[in-house]
Amino acid sequence: MAYYPSSALIPIYAMFLSIGIIFTTLRIYIRFYHKISPFQTRNSFSLDDFFILIGLIVVSTCTAIQFYNITHGTAGGAVSNATKNEAIVIEWKVEYAMMAIEKVAFGAIKLSLLFYYKRMFWSYQSFNRINNILISLVALWSVAFLLADLLLCGKHFELNFALDQTVSQQKCGDKGMVLVMFAATSVLTDIFVVGLPLPYIRKLKLERRKKRAVYFVFLLGGISTIAGLLRFIFLCVAYQLGRLKRDYRAPPEAKTPHVLQAIQPTFWVMMEMLIGLWAANLPALAPLLRIAQKGYQNSSWYGKLPSFSRFSGTTDSEEKKVKVYEVLNKDRSLVSWKSRAGSDDTEVV
Repeated sequence: MAYYPSSALIPIYAMFLSIGIIFTTLRIYIRFYHKISPFQTRNSFSLDDFFILIGLIVVSTCTAIQFYNITHGTAGGAVSNATKNEAIVIEWKVEYAMMAIEKVAFGAIKLSLLFYYKRMFWSYQSFNRINNILISLVALWSVAFLLADLLLCGKHFELNFALDQTVSQQKCGDKGMVLVMFAATSVLTDIFVVGLPLPYIRKLKLERRKKRAVYFVFLLGGISTIAGLLRFIFLCVAYQLGRLKRDYRAPPEAKTPHVLQAIQPTFWVMMEMLIGLWAANLPALAPLLRIAQKGYQNSSWYGKLPSFSRFSGTTDSEEKKVKVYEVLNKDRSLVSWKSRAGSDDTEVV
């Protein structure tokens, strides 16, 4: 546990969750109070917003559970012979609760992204077919693993967190295998969900610079996939060594493989959820970026700072377009910008 001190876990979880709450709040604000263009009415609450709110509620619950585990349990660390009985029971209760409700969080976050894609790429029939298949698969995947976790011991839920795990080891299902299978399929679904829109972004009528920015926003979801991959590595190694058995007790620190010391699965599952919450919100926050860019262009700083267009790979026509805007910007009353989706044209009135 030297790599994951309890004193550091609480502020890390709190900071990441706070950012997720801010992103979700801004998303809902944009949905209700921001017009994409002067020709459109305000957007209505949609399924992608519904699922991201579910994801936020469940992730917040998981964070609160981990706060309790840090202060009263083992902070996500392995149970050893030196661990107090009260802390052992708390750890196993937390583990059982987390195993169940984290499935809801992962499913809701991924479904939020998929339903957002549905709104963004609605005109591509091939995309819609694949997206609908993924929506069905993710929903079934979440429900299947949720039921698998809840029913590992059948109707005897108390066996999951009994102090003496000898009986549960005999009567309950293989918890370790369920954990490994979920971690593996979580990484796979992440790859499918994050990778789905990438070929279609190429078809968007955007400048090269803006298209790269769109790629960057969508690929941020890959960071949560890395967290999931680290958890999967830990679980594979731990399962082979028998460390995921219910009656397992951790050996002295010197006998623990370095990979298991370096990767704490509880920490990385929290990172996977929290960063996934960020990534699911960022595409919906694009209007704020446009507002910020427009505010900068209308500010006194615009034109004084060095241009980065030659470093961003923009074409000559794009550079000329920027220069034309700089000339017109001297008299801002002559310029009005269209905000239609997919249009970057300038209109002189």
